[in-house]
Amino acid sequence: MNTSRRDRLIGLTSAALASLMCMIAAAFLLTATPAHACVLCMPYPKVTNADQVVGSATAVFARENPARPFSYVVLETFKGRHDGSAIPLFLDSTTGRALQLYPALQVILVQNGPGGAWRALGMAGREYQSVMRQVAQWDKSSKTLAERAVFFATYLRHEDRRLAELAFLEVARAPYATLRDLKTRVARDDIYRIVNDLFHVEWHGLYILMLGMSDRPDDIAFVRGKLKTAAEYRLTINLGAYATALIEMTGADGVTQLVEEYFVEPGRSNAELLEIVKALSVQGTGGRVELRSAIIEAYGRLLALHPELAGNIANDLSDWKVVRFVPRLREILNAGVGLDEASHFAIAMYLSSADEGGSSKAAFTRPSGLR
Repeated sequence: MNTSRRDRLIGLTSAALASLMCMIAAAFLLTATPAHACVLCMPYPKVTNADQVVGSATAVFARENPARPFSYVVLETFKGRHDGSAIPLFLDSTTGRALQLYPALQVILVQNGPGGAWRALGMAGREYQSVMRQVAQWDKSSKTLAERAVFFATYLRHEDRRLAELAFLEVARAPYATLRDLKTRVARDDIYRIVNDLFHVEWHGLYILMLGMSDRPDDIAFVRGKLKTAAEYRLTINLGAYATALIEMTGADGVTQLVEEYFVEPGRSNAELLEIVKALSVQGTGGRVELRSAIIEAYGRLLALHPELAGNIANDLSDWKVVRFVPRLREILNAGVGLDEASHFAIAMYLSSADEGGSSKAAFTRPSGLR
């Protein structure tokens, strides 16, 4: 293949990946405080197969009924009670062929209540079945997202792709503080294998965050290199994850680097800036909270140079009880330039919260414990 043709193909591939990730990123732009319940709020199904089993009244393993092709026969009821009636679901030919080829596979079926509709959750091998039996013992309040992440982390690199994907979905929505505790559960080689695999682009963010728990100089250099490339070419793909990792690895120096390269340097897009804000917010809320003072200073630079993004940090300022920016945010709100409705609301809530301790129209004194 000649060089020009190869370059064109590489360019097309990169463009396609960038387009894909931009669509994904649009699903989880920084929002209000509830976003801190997850890492960087990965854009994946909010209801997993584990959720379906926990929320069901009856769950069974089934295969194709040899007496009635394209229909199911129950082999095991692992939650609730099945009355023996026929399950009115069609078993497609693709699933049927897979079941014929792999005798250990069974299909997970759930029913929400007596007489309710059945739903097929996909095929499961022996260990996936074992995991589902354990999950079936949980109720909706018996496990927090963090506890579920710890349980499923063991299966992140399982050879059963379906089980590994379930584990990924469960771990990806855990609080960032939980990920910090999982740093020894995923092998470093496995992390790099995923991060460098273009066929698992949607998995990169979580594994980049895991890489951020390393203190090895070569891992830090790898993250810095990725950020250098992102800054040079104005990339946003996984920028938030790499920025979070940099702060985890290098502390206040990382915060300063990101501020200088993004908040201060002119010409940055709002999409780039929001990725950095996400990283700062995650670390200041559930990560390296000892860096919160440095992150607040970074937010001050953002307010000075990019007032249109004020709404994206107002929730953090409220949660952290930071009142020093009341005059600036009131000025931005009154000007209203570049603010959407959500930003107006977030800033107004911040000002209202600050006013509970006294009128922010006068000289504001810092209550005890506030920065």
